[in-house]
Amino acid sequence: MRRNILAWGVLILVMGGVAGGLGFYKYREILAGMAAGAARPEPSETVATLRATEAVWAPSTRAIGTVVARQQLELRNEIAGLVAELGFTSGATVEKGQLLIQLDDRQEKASLAAAEAEARLARANLDRREALRNSPAFSIQEFDKSREDFAAATARAESLKVVIDRKRIVAPFKARVSITDLQPGAYLDAGTLIVRLQGVDDDVYIDFALPQEAAALLHPGDEVVVTSPALPGGERKVEILAEDDSVDPASRAVRFRALGAGLGAVLRPGAFVDVIAATAVAKKHVVVPLTAVRRSPAGQHVFVIETKDGKSRARERRVETGAVIGDSIVVEKGLTTGELVAAAGSFKLRDGLLITPEPEGNGLGPAAMN
Repeated sequence: MRRNILAWGVLILVMGGVAGGLGFYKYREILAGMAAGAARPEPSETVATLRATEAVWAPSTRAIGTVVARQQLELRNEIAGLVAELGFTSGATVEKGQLLIQLDDRQEKASLAAAEAEARLARANLDRREALRNSPAFSIQEFDKSREDFAAATARAESLKVVIDRKRIVAPFKARVSITDLQPGAYLDAGTLIVRLQGVDDDVYIDFALPQEAAALLHPGDEVVVTSPALPGGERKVEILAEDDSVDPASRAVRFRALGAGLGAVLRPGAFVDVIAATAVAKKHVVVPLTAVRRSPAGQHVFVIETKDGKSRARERRVETGAVIGDSIVVEKGLTTGELVAAAGSFKLRDGLLITPEPEGNGLGPAAMN
């Protein structure tokens, strides 16, 4: 019995010694790891930085505008007839007064010659009656009849001249003509579309419509910005000339017309352009690059770079943003002008992380946002 107790005691002592040795070894290992960790440099990231800038900006709305020629019309014939002559080619530019189409007027010209002959005969008869006014052979009844015959013959001749004139159609202004398949010899019913004319002018109109809420802030004399790849520099300011007298009941939008001074040579009638209209007074705002703003389920934030004791660290800052303008974004709340923020590479950061900032960027100046 004593022998068994002694054996168990020895076993327990051995196991305790082994456990103690293992514990001491692990303790030494932990101490060595802690020492190695203390000797290792703190993790850091390199990011591009720049300072939040101040820019003048106004909220705006966009609309699709249509380029409209200052003079335009669809040319149609008033009188039916055969096409005798065409004075233009498809797509050509015609001058004011240039012949566009001549309808066959031979019958009307023959009738005019007869009517003019009748008018001359009536004029001669009237002159004879007038010469007999002081003669006993003078008859007031025959004089009145001769006078009315002359007036009727003259009126018939003038009427035929009008018909002949209406069969000769000329350009009412300098214009470009549309493509047409019309050929000499074709018969045209009255009111047939002959050709469309787009006036050639240095200026053009730009028509656009805005929702009634935005339209209430614009008036004739205000300026809007028109953008198009066809424009030199990509954009141009134009002045509003007029606004429609009522809101469209279908779209609840108000139509405006602006004058594109000097744009007639670069903007083709019927083309679409983008119209940007300011809907409030321009104010100063804090702006940062889009890449500086990070999004998470908790909201939006930027990493502000704080330097203390010679070390720069990223500090997460909640912000409220506004409109996106090109490659930048307006910061409504949470940031002030001049604060240094992480731009490119901000996705690598976390709050309190040590960073190595690259040289500060220039940011966006106010002129870039006007």
